[in-house]
Amino acid sequence: MRILLLSWLFLISFLANSLSITMILVSGQCQNDQQSMLLQMKNSLVFDSSLSVRLVKWNQSTDCCTWSGVDCDVEGHVIGLNLSFESISGGIENSTGLFGLQYLQSLNLAFNWFNTAQIPPRLANLTNLTYLNLSTAGFVGQIPIAISGMMRLVSLDLSTNLFKKVPLLKLENPNLSVLVKNLTQLRELYLDSVNIAAQGDEWCEALSSSLPNLQVLSLSNCLLSGPINSSLTNLQSLSVIRLDMNNLSSPVPEFLADFPNLTSLLLSSCGLYGKIPKKLFQVPTIQTLDLSNNELHQSSLPEFPQNLSLQTLILWETNFSGTLPDSIGNLKNLSRIELAFCNFTGLIPTSMGNLSQLIYLDLSSNKFTGPIPSLHMSKNLTYLDLSRNVLSGAISSTDWEQLLNLVYVDLRHNSLSGSIPPSLFEIQSLQQLQLAYNQFEGQIPDFSNASSSLLANLDLSGNRLEGRIPMSVFELKNLNILSLSSNKFNGTMQLDLIQRLGSLTTLDLSFNSLAVIASDSSFLPQISTLRLASCKLGVIPNLKNQSILFNIDLSDNQISGEIPNWIWEVGNGSLNHLNLSRNSLVGLQEPYSVSDLTVLDLHSNWLQGKIPPPPPFAVFVDYSNNNFSNSIPHDIGNFLRSAIFFSLSNNKLTGVIPESICKATNLKVLDLSSNNLSGSIPACLIQRSEYLNDPNEMQNNLGVLNVRRNSLNGTISDKFPANCGFRTLNMNGNQLEGIIPKSLANCRVLAVLDLGNNHINDAFPCWLKNVSSLRVLVLRSNRFNGNIDCLEHDVSWPMLQIFDLASNNFNGRLPQKGLTTWEAMMVDADKPQSQLEHLQTEIAALSQLYYQDTVTVTSKGLEMELVKILTLFTSIDLSSNNFQGPIPNEIGLLKSLYVLDLSHNALTGLIPITIGNEGLYGPPLSNDDLTTNFYRDGTINSSEIPATSSNKFEFDWQVIIAIGAGFGVGFGAAVASPVYFKKIDICGIKAQIAVLAAAWTGMWMVMLLSLNLAYNSLNAAQIPSRFANLTNLTYLNLSTAGFVGQIPIAISGMTRLVSLDLSTDFAVGVPLLKLENPNLSMLVKNLTQLRELYLDSVNIAAHGDEWCEALSSSLPNLQVLSLSNCLLSGPINSSLTNLQSLSVIRLDMNNLLSPVPEFFLISQI
Repeated sequence: MRILLLSWLFLISFLANSLSITMILVSGQCQNDQQSMLLQMKNSLVFDSSLSVRLVKWNQSTDCCTWSGVDCDVEGHVIGLNLSFESISGGIENSTGLFGLQYLQSLNLAFNWFNTAQIPPRLANLTNLTYLNLSTAGFVGQIPIAISGMMRLVSLDLSTNLFKKVPLLKLENPNLSVLVKNLTQLRELYLDSVNIAAQGDEWCEALSSSLPNLQVLSLSNCLLSGPINSSLTNLQSLSVIRLDMNNLSSPVPEFLADFPNLTSLLLSSCGLYGKIPKKLFQVPTIQTLDLSNNELHQSSLPEFPQNLSLQTLILWETNFSGTLPDSIGNLKNLSRIELAFCNFTGLIPTSMGNLSQLIYLDLSSNKFTGPIPSLHMSKNLTYLDLSRNVLSGAISSTDWEQLLNLVYVDLRHNSLSGSIPPSLFEIQSLQQLQLAYNQFEGQIPDFSNASSSLLANLDLSGNRLEGRIPMSVFELKNLNILSLSSNKFNGTMQLDLIQRLGSLTTLDLSFNSLAVIASDSSFLPQISTLRLASCKLGVIPNLKNQSILFNIDLSDNQISGEIPNWIWEVGNGSLNHLNLSRNSLVGLQEPYSVSDLTVLDLHSNWLQGKIPPPPPFAVFVDYSNNNFSNSIPHDIGNFLRSAIFFSLSNNKLTGVIPESICKATNLKVLDLSSNNLSGSIPACLIQRSEYLNDPNEMQNNLGVLNVRRNSLNGTISDKFPANCGFRTLNMNGNQLEGIIPKSLANCRVLAVLDLGNNHINDAFPCWLKNVSSLRVLVLRSNRFNGNIDCLEHDVSWPMLQIFDLASNNFNGRLPQKGLTTWEAMMVDADKPQSQLEHLQTEIAALSQLYYQDTVTVTSKGLEMELVKILTLFTSIDLSSNNFQGPIPNEIGLLKSLYVLDLSHNALTGLIPITIGNEGLYGPPLSNDDLTTNFYRDGTINSSEIPATSSNKFEFDWQVIIAIGAGFGVGFGAAVASPVYFKKIDICGIKAQIAVLAAAWTGMWMVMLLSLNLAYNSLNAAQIPSRFANLTNLTYLNLSTAGFVGQIPIAISGMTRLVSLDLSTDFAVGVPLLKLENPNLSMLVKNLTQLRELYLDSVNIAAHGDEWCEALSSSLPNLQVLSLSNCLLSGPINSSLTNLQSLSVIRLDMNNLLSPVPEFFLISQI
């Protein structure tokens, strides 16, 4: 669209200010024969008199030289005829009057409707023509050879509609060479959108050899190919070169900078590549330079000298990078700058404030940082787009006071902060103001000139604005779009207020703290989009009278009851999008009328009973997270012929998957997960994954099949097609058996394969080696067996993030070299949050609809359902197999690994010193009796994993511990507190701890946040004092690891510890660890951040006053206290009540010999 718009602007501008054609018109009295021919021509032409502004006024009673569109010489001969935009649709070929005008020098028939007629060859009879314009007149077919005989032509324009994809006119016979051979006087040639289809040498030679005087060459969209031949430099008079929208597929030639009179060079969308010659930017005469939409490999813009003539610089989508040079301020004549969709970085130069002629500035979709520079000198600025950058800081109030001609301001998707200056709202000419997705705060200022404002689009969504919406907003009478979503606006608002906005078409108040009040009597203007998500509505507004409503979003509004049946008739058939998700709706009011919706989203309600038939033309249907029961209708596929997304996940469906669902031939995503479906998976669903051409293009093949957590049985069909387009295949948690079909190897774009928790009995699928797109492979909890030696040789999965083979019967050694091909686990984990992506599948191009993959990751028996899998998140789980031998050193190269679980194997040897990755995550406690506190829908969102290693990873873990202290009574307690950590979790390993500690306290491990060595056999070693060098540790678990002797004083220096577990095996009669010197008081003195302390079966041997005072005076944040079997004596001192955060107290198997303290009974423990 940018290209086409620029094309029209250029054409209109040029026609209005011709470079070289000047006709001096001195009219005489019209001669009778001339008037007769004109009237004859009028009578022969077919035109719409209601649209005509010239022909319709011609009549016999007035002098023809005074007629509009007619120019005469001093003798009364007609020499100029302008019938452009006259809605002429035919009759020209029979117009003898036209072809009899022998004195005619200029003929303009542009922008008419000649209804696919051919250009009349009889135009060649007009031998005195110097100017011929037939552009966009509706002519089609071959350009006649007769045109080549019009040797006096100075300007020829045969260009056609630039908006047509297929050229209507063509130059085959004659070709370009024959057409121009005799037109040696030509100075202007416009053949835009004419099918010339010539090679670079051919068309360049044709022009350079025949048109020595050419000044304007315009061959846009002519199916030309490159490269541009140097013979073009023979045309030294060229001032305008326009070749955009051709397939030149070549570098930008340096000789283009050698035309001495060059003023305009337009080469957008030409397939140009390589570097742009620096001197092209420094041509002193050039006024317009457009190289946009080319795959150029350019580093940065060159320096701009002073005294250049450049007025228009268009480089959008050209891969330019680096910073803008300060010398851009030397371009004093610049009126238009378009640098969008490049890779520019750094500050926007303050020198741009010197560009006093600037009218249009677009720097959007780059990586500019810092504040917006002052543009107060650009008083003519009408268009400003700085959106989708990383701009920050406040925006000045005084700058906007000078920009009184602004019409369009777009600052969306930056990091701008502070308050929005009132002066921005007071610009009288402003029509579009888009400030969405920044960090603006405070209240919206009142519009002092609201009643006279021209503002049509106000988008402030995605900020931190608060307070009430000012009433002056509802006085903006020209407002079409009002979007205030995702802020902190509060208070109540009557929906009736928007009836004041008579021009409003779009209203979005979603995701604030607003309470929008609607009633059955609410009256709204006729709008097309209504988004009121999370507005505490409680009811569905009365929309019965809305006749043009297209999009409704009333999600998350505490709406209960039934969906009224009138809602399907809203918009008189125009309703396209209906979102009622995340409410408390229980059913659909009868009679239910199937509408023509394209998007129907009813997920996360309490809808029950049978599944309602989807709308027949629906593209997106989401019935997930409801209480639908019974079976899937056997004819469901008949309702899904247009659907590309269909989800019934998390319902209570039973029965089989009907074969008719394969009739949904456009379906890309099918999610039937978390039901109680039985039977086999229809083979036709597997076959529906077949794509036709490129699997990376949007096609109608099934790309996502999710049937996890059902009761499906049987084997997986071996009918994966040769062109399998599955990206996600999730069959986890069923009763599937047999082997993995080898035809699955045909799915070469597969990203997620999850077959975990089934009964599959097979060897490792080495034949998936060529699926290089694989990101997630989960085979856990099946009956797989054998080794995985093939990973050592010919398997390369550079994108692999999650590799889970846990709880099978795999054996042999772990791979070494094969790990080095898992590049996704080696990348920098410290990406900025803005660069992180989720593992997802695009549902429909341009729709912004994505399917979010879900995978369950298990660590130490705790399942985490990752509903949003960041491409950052990485995990390896090989636990509970029979792997032997050492842990390979190469595993330490996976520096972005978050979870590593090798427990419950038969691994031996030393832990490699390369395992120094501070990025590993895992659950904070190694106990087997953990349960997790899930979100409302039973999920944990892994997108909350932080982007940088300096952040903390937070889950809400709930630990249930049975307590039986020596009081003769038993009671239970629970803790549910956030624990922050990074983790290495290696269990079941025999190693020499002295070597281990020396390695980990070296350069690899100093940033470690979490260390878990629990449940190992470390050969009666003492706890190494060098662990204290791990100064960033917040979580340390050495429980039941075989350590003995005195706990070193060094532990007391680990002042960042949040959780400390030094407990030992309860089964051992005599405590192995002891606290004598240091004693308990000395150990905890500096551990003021501690929230969890486990010293079970450590010999503390202290009296009640002593150990109670030690804890209460040093650990103010303590939540969990576990001192079972520590040789403690009583009584329990009341000082323990100072620990007001305590939620778990475990003191069993001590000799307290005292009553249960009364303060326990009134506490919140």
